[in-house]
Amino acid sequence: MNTLSNKTRLLDCTLRDGGYYTQWEFAADFVSEYLELVARSPIHDIEIGYRSPEKDSYFGQYFYLSQQQLREAKQQLRPDQRLALMFNLKDVHEDSIDGFLDDIEGIVDLIRFAVAPGEIARALRLHEKVVAHGFACALNIMHLSKWSHRVEEVLAPFQGLDNLDCLALVDSYGGCFPEEVGRAVNLACTIFPGNVGFHGHDNAGLAFANALAALAAGGLSIDATFMGMGRGAGNLKTELMLTYIGIATGTEIPYFELSKFMDKMAKLHELYQWGTSLPYMYSSLSGQEQGKVMDWLIKDRFDPSVVMGALQNKLVVQGSLDDKAFAKLADFPAATGRSRFILIGSGESARRAASTIGHFDLDDTVILHTSLKSTDYFTDLNGHCIALSGHEIQKIPETRLHTLAQAIACWVIAPPPRFSGSVPEIGEVCQVNPASLFLITEIADVSVPSPLQLGLTAAVECGADEVMLIGFDGYADDGESSHAKHDENASTIADYLAVANVPYLVSLAPTLYRIPVRSLYAMVQAC
Repeated sequence: MNTLSNKTRLLDCTLRDGGYYTQWEFAADFVSEYLELVARSPIHDIEIGYRSPEKDSYFGQYFYLSQQQLREAKQQLRPDQRLALMFNLKDVHEDSIDGFLDDIEGIVDLIRFAVAPGEIARALRLHEKVVAHGFACALNIMHLSKWSHRVEEVLAPFQGLDNLDCLALVDSYGGCFPEEVGRAVNLACTIFPGNVGFHGHDNAGLAFANALAALAAGGLSIDATFMGMGRGAGNLKTELMLTYIGIATGTEIPYFELSKFMDKMAKLHELYQWGTSLPYMYSSLSGQEQGKVMDWLIKDRFDPSVVMGALQNKLVVQGSLDDKAFAKLADFPAATGRSRFILIGSGESARRAASTIGHFDLDDTVILHTSLKSTDYFTDLNGHCIALSGHEIQKIPETRLHTLAQAIACWVIAPPPRFSGSVPEIGEVCQVNPASLFLITEIADVSVPSPLQLGLTAAVECGADEVMLIGFDGYADDGESSHAKHDENASTIADYLAVANVPYLVSLAPTLYRIPVRSLYAMVQAC
């Protein structure tokens, strides 16, 4: 069935939406090849990133688009194509947005905002500011599955609005069905006199079917990304839409260049691994926000069955919780009365320093591994401790588990409730309570502190004078899991430093985290 008209517009937002995985960093040759491809394709609008006030966390150049970047991108597009960017609605205000628009007039054609239904009134005020600068403006109204049964109510402010370029409905959870999308788009077309669009997520594998339903119902604009690159389960695939357009209309598609570019996308996908999974499928069809699923999965601390149980709220009734209390680490002989804690992460500096760390006297030092990977760096783990978060214990082969349990002083875990299967059945086990210092990630009302939070709490509870980090180099690679863990560690360190009267914190190797650095080797030399 051909649902296309000569007014149908395809918007590609690969760089903007894909930036959630790359921190909005893309290689220059990748961007150049991308722009060459879209310039030869029936893509009407190209959204390449954001403009934004500066954030505390690091984001790359496609989050802070400069005039020069935008000008260079514009020059690579066809004259009939539009260059677009997006603003996060929460980051800009009526009294500040002019400063982000003045210098890009005549370069950028389209400005978009992603809008929660409750923020439509404010978005429309910003829209008027954008239009006054001469830009086309579009609003993407999020969470369609939450309001598809009351479209007339939610979209009432758009009645008769004639200076909005596009009103797009966003299936944020990827849980809408084609008939639901078709009905919503049809109603939107009766309310709003301009172009109605659709942005679909592919959690349930329905993004393409939903896009066709939107077009059949009168929608004219469709969002997509190459290989579906985007948050969580990803989006409608641009290459699929291009193929459909080519077959349905006879439009020439540059399949050779498309195939070459898909090879580059495949390498990105191998690194970032976006796409749907069982938890994403369930969250979408049950109307749950995919952001929390992303947070649970990318840190790789939970068995997928626990994520599924949490999404179904069945962990408690299925007896999947462990309420056993263990002795406090502060009461454990191998940890009390020590002036120094050395927390060992997985970074390369820990590997290089493993033999040197063995020079520290365990009568005055607690060596606590916050990474299972770091235990592989040491030939002698006698007297060391290991912090365990979530289901990390399940990553250890049984023979290795027995070897570790016989060598180390104790396992360090969080207090109950915990998930069943998260506590070793062999070796000494002690608990600390990070909730006294940190805001802890929760899954199904169970607090799951990070390994670093466990380690810092251990030092505080045991009355240490100083905490030394090694192997906390900072995650410099580009995987989203690495970005998440880096941000988590940075936030944990900032929270720790904000607490009064805690042990002095220092890194024993160069680090990307904002803490003082001291040379491990200078310390050993002085011993």
